[in-house]
Amino acid sequence: GRAERFELDDNLRFNKDELYQVCKRLKFRDDYPLSAIIVCSPANPTGKVMAQLELESIADVALSLDLLVISDEVYEHYVSAENPHISIASLPGMWQRTITVNSFSKSWNISGWRLGYCYGPTELITPINSVANVIYVCPATPLQAALAKILLKEHDYYERLTNIFSGKKMFLSQKLRQLGFEIYDSGSSFYLWARIPQGFSDAMSFNQMLIEKRQVAGVPGNAFSDSERWNSFMRFCVARDDKILEYAVERIRAALSDN
Repeated sequence: GRAERFELDDNLRFNKDELYQVCKRLKFRDDYPLSAIIVCSPANPTGKVMAQLELESIADVALSLDLLVISDEVYEHYVSAENPHISIASLPGMWQRTITVNSFSKSWNISGWRLGYCYGPTELITPINSVANVIYVCPATPLQAALAKILLKEHDYYERLTNIFSGKKMFLSQKLRQLGFEIYDSGSSFYLWARIPQGFSDAMSFNQMLIEKRQVAGVPGNAFSDSERWNSFMRFCVARDDKILEYAVERIRAALSDN
């Protein structure tokens, strides 16, 4: 197979007709015809949460062209109440053509365990099981058994997690705006997507300056895309202790003062 990128606009939105035309062209080409659309919502690095209308547009394209959808929903529990996460598999006609991918790593702070899962209709999951058996060694059985129980229980953990991270995001957003950053108001709270202050040429050199002068780092936007459109953006992760976030803000403030 071969992956093809579909670029969003400056506001991280897309045009349905344009998506359809691109997918149609890829679907009927001779080499590597398109078989699936990959959707990441909430997204890394921007934190964008797809609105229902956007998901419905993707679903319409998939249904029209008989395409599968692979939906990455790893950050589903880091969303605000105003912009709730919607699984595309829940839309009419989409369950039978959607593979949903998820993980325990982020929401349960166990990224080192490397344990994730996917679900969907039997006819899609069965061949995945066959391939998985020959491309990686299974994680320890006790870990699988323990984390499987999480999926079977009702608890308020996710609500508390959302509230904690919403507070972290609000704090960091406010402080960075005061320092001249423009913050993309995404619907999730694990990452911040920010345009660097005016007067700096690009995020790569800006990030290098922060590292060398004040030992603080984000991730430059051009690490995620070949498009120059994102050269002035950075991703910041809020998954740190509040004191560390406060300390980082002061270091960024000092670095800007030096310039």
